[in-house]
Amino acid sequence: LHHGLAARLDPGPAVDGNGYEEANYGGARLPPDWRSAIACAKDSAFLRDALGNTLHRAFIAIKESELLRVTSTVTELDYRLYLELI
Repeated sequence: LHHGLAARLDPGPAVDGNGYEEANYGGARLPPDWRSAIACAKDSAFLRDALGNTLHRAFIAIKESELLRVTSTVTELDYRLYLELI
């Protein structure tokens, strides 16, 4: 946001409906899942420049840790869907 305001970038036309499906982000699509988003953030020169190297590394480490916690948790839905199969 700050970069766009400071550089006076044109935000483009408003998007009606589902912005994830309708918007064109310079030909790129938003990552479809959390793991892909972290990988994109890790490789992003823009994010690294915006945050600085130290904060960028910390941010990525935090997000990877959060993802690990979430994906290693067995949810109530998992129990309901799969416990009957055992």
